[in-house]
This record gives sequence, structure tokens and C-alpha cells, in this order.
Amino acid sequence: MKLDIENEKEIVQHPFATYYRENVGLSDPLSPIFVTKPLPSEKEFSVVSLVATEERYERLLCSLLAKGFNDQNSEFLAIDNRNGNSFDGYSALRGVLPGLRGRYVLFTHDDIELISDGIDELRKLLEKLEALDPKWMIAGNAGGVFIGSGDAHFLHLDDPYGSFRLPGPDPVRVWGLDENFLVMPRHRMPLPSLDLSGFHLFATDMCLQARAAGGTSYVIPFLLRHHGKGLVDGAYPNAQEMLERKYSQLSVKGRIQTPAAALAFGWGAKLNAFLSRQGQRVYRIKAKFGRLFARLGGRSGAS
Repeated sequence: MKLDIENEKEIVQHPFATYYRENVGLSDPLSPIFVTKPLPSEKEFSVVSLVATEERYERLLCSLLAKGFNDQNSEFLAIDNRNGNSFDGYSALRGVLPGLRGRYVLFTHDDIELISDGIDELRKLLEKLEALDPKWMIAGNAGGVFIGSGDAHFLHLDDPYGSFRLPGPDPVRVWGLDENFLVMPRHRMPLPSLDLSGFHLFATDMCLQARAAGGTSYVIPFLLRHHGKGLVDGAYPNAQEMLERKYSQLSVKGRIQTPAAALAFGWGAKLNAFLSRQGQRVYRIKAKFGRLFARLGGRSGAS
């Protein structure tokens, strides 16, 4: 029903007549909010964690509290997979995004622990990243770049395999990330693909989604400990194949190094990867037979 605010009879008959009398300049009873800039966030951080065991999550929460995160500056959401997988890595963020209230979204595994850096260090890093690249969409602590463009791995964390640090104090742009710790600005964060599933490679999928949107991805020097070993299980090869197929069809070309594996997009990259593997096999075979011939030659000379 369209109201004519100059027709007093219609206004009186309408249930919002009093409102219209007091707000003659408004012609819509729905009271829209006119937006000229991003809406403010109620919290500074939304900390979303994939939780498989309560003990590990309790350790994470204790470390967050000790490093300055609390219910005043942050909200904490646990993706509850303690009794079976309610969500996987691809569906978790989509499941909680509509209710998130933080300016930044932290997405974590339950097996990380803040041991050095805390909320103040993260604030400074995000301020630096915003100034460096206003189009950044996702950052983490471990990632890789296109193979052939220099160092392939960039890591800044402690894990069961050692202590790893970035070469300097600044963020490093990458093309793929590990999933143990991610941070994103909520109003421009990428989301995982709808047509992929599982717990592997969803962060690299998000990096590629960010790239398609005109955004960027970074490894930042935010130090924490990842207690997990990041093992490649039987589901990984299928996850890799599906990701490579999807983005090869979308004309992504080249090989991207992730912390777990090198991904090949396009037939040229797949051929290079195959030849590289064959070359490594040939090298190992030649080295093995070289050592064998050397031993045989030594025995012959001794006799």
C-alpha cells in the first residue's frame, strides 16, 4: 500500500499514522538505514576455532586470555567437531559468518597456542598490513608462492619440526596458506568454495578466491606454536586433485608451493611437475648405481 502523506485520511487509517505525522519527511514505514561507509563492528576480533578436542581448545583459550584477548575486545566461537564433524574446513566459515561481529576474523585450529606474540603485536601487524596493502584479504603464518619466483616457503611459527621465521619484520605476499592460523578483515574476507569439501587446502582455495576478487594474501610474523604435525592423510591426494582441477579450468597457470605440497595448475605445470619427479627418480637411481659401481671398483682395485 503506497501512502500519500498529504492525504490525512489515508495516514490516519494506516497503523503507523502517528509515526508518519511526526516524521513527515519519511515515506517508508520500514525505516531503512542509509549506509555511506562500512558498518561498525561490535568487537575487534572474532576468534573462530575448529574444535576436535576440549583439552586442546582449553589450552588455546588460556593462551589467548594470557595474551590480551578477552570478551570485551573479542568473541569466541567453537566449531564443535568433538562428537563428529559438524562442519569441515570449507563449510565452517560460511556457517558462522552471518553472526560474526568482529572487525577481524581469526580462524584457527584447536592445536595452536600463543607463546610469544599477543593482541598488541597482532594489532601492530594488521595496522602495518593495512598501510602496506589495503587490498589484503587473508593472512597466516605459513605459506608459499609460485614455484620459480624465488624462495617457495615462508613460515613464521614453532611446530614439531622446528622453529621457523620470516627473513624480516614485514609481511610477505604469498599465493597459498596453511590453515592452522588465519586472519581476515570481515568486511572483505574471502570464503571457501562451495564445490569443494574436506579439511585440506581450504586456505589456499581462499587465497585463490582472494586473487580472483582482486585481493592479496600474506604471511605475517605473528609467532605462535602449532602443536600439530600437519600430517598428509589419505584424503589429501583427492583434495589436491579437486583443487587443481577446479582452478585449472578457471585458467590459473603454474605451480604453487604450499607447506604440504606443490600444486600444479594447467597442463604445462602438470607436465613440468611430472618431469621434475621423473628427473628426481633418475637422479636417485644414478646416485644409487654410482655408489654401487664405486664400491665394486674399490674391491676390484684391492684385488
